[in-house]
Amino acid sequence: MMLLAYTPFVDPISTLWPGAYSSALFVNVYCLIAVAFFTSVTYKALRFQDFDGPIGSVLTVFLRHTLVMTAQIVFGIWALGLLVFLIVHSRVPFIGPMA
Repeated sequence: MMLLAYTPFVDPISTLWPGAYSSALFVNVYCLIAVAFFTSVTYKALRFQDFDGPIGSVLTVFLRHTLVMTAQIVFGIWALGLLVFLIVHSRVPFIGPMA
């Protein structure tokens, strides 16, 4: 019966890092960076057009473009989160009744 409770994508992480899903650092930072990086790699792999030259320089340019896009995604999401936080804490108390 315990075999049915095994989840292959969750159990290895909780085995390596007990309490990972209750950690705000894991969920908010590490997962965001991982998803942003893999999204950047996938997007750049489909859209990258500069394949002239030796493989080392092509991979260096590809990695630089990927890391720049990863940073743009991460900082963009953090900026949007901060903006929503400021709007909610500055405007919403004036809209709804105070409990």
